[in-house]
Amino acid sequence: MTIKAIAIGYVANVSAGNVNASHTEGNVMVTKKITLPDGSTVPYISGQAIRRMFRDRLEDLGWQLSEPFAAVDGQEVVPPVQPWKYIDEDLFGYMDTRGNRRRTSPVRVSSVIGLFRYQGDRDLGTRSFEKFGKTMEAGGNMFETEIYANLFKGNILIELDRVGFYLDREVAEKGTPPEAPNCNLIDLPPEKWGDKRWALVLYKDEKTKRLESFYDSLIYLWGGGRTARMLVDLSPKFVAIMGLNVKHPVFLEALQARFEGDNGYVLDIEVLTESIKKFEDTKEDAIFGLDPGFFANEDELKAVLSDYGDILTTKEAINKAKTMLS
Repeated sequence: MTIKAIAIGYVANVSAGNVNASHTEGNVMVTKKITLPDGSTVPYISGQAIRRMFRDRLEDLGWQLSEPFAAVDGQEVVPPVQPWKYIDEDLFGYMDTRGNRRRTSPVRVSSVIGLFRYQGDRDLGTRSFEKFGKTMEAGGNMFETEIYANLFKGNILIELDRVGFYLDREVAEKGTPPEAPNCNLIDLPPEKWGDKRWALVLYKDEKTKRLESFYDSLIYLWGGGRTARMLVDLSPKFVAIMGLNVKHPVFLEALQARFEGDNGYVLDIEVLTESIKKFEDTKEDAIFGLDPGFFANEDELKAVLSDYGDILTTKEAINKAKTMLS
């Protein structure tokens, strides 16, 4: 059967940081947190922040983004609405309120959630006015930033059949197909879409190139706030990639971990494999990536997951997953 979607679950490590702050309380920069049923909290990085990081990494990889060509009208940002030209409009969608054109993102991302509770750590920063030409007696100011060391789980769902596929209502002005030199114009089956409906379909090679670059952006993922003094690496330490003939975020609740004293981090195998088994009849392919030496139960992970797909390093797994696109 045809692969309709790619489900990706990954685990990243932050040694010390505040990737996505919430607001300021007095002189304290507060991190974004979710309250658990027992009253404790875990940090999280918003989906909006993760999408921003993916955009930035795609730009690093040489892609032209649509943002410099958007128009600002009062409080509204009007996008170019040229997804065949701009990779970010293709993968992440847009809203054009003036032209009543909207594209829902074919690449869905979750918030990236901490797997361990926030412990209340803070980083203390100071600024001395002496460095700005004042006397020592003039003093300065102090500020604090909530920080954490944590593993984070993230999830991505890619609707393959929607990447490079632009419905008339997503791109048309007054029903007229726009000029799109790297697309084919097709008529849509009336039994499914209604009469006189059409779509633009991006050339296959260009679609594949865009999706491969998105995979590369996951390999190189980093970003967030305060990177000048709290640089973090959000590339996966573990990744699970599954090609599906249905659309479902398989790994959304499948990644859990615990810390075992001197042994270090242990990734929960039972919860992960149960999620895979649940969707075994819809799975077309599966690949797993694991950074050597990071998880204490690495050997067990390799032994168990090899029954469901290939086990490689994270970079090798993401690169091999590109074969699911053809």
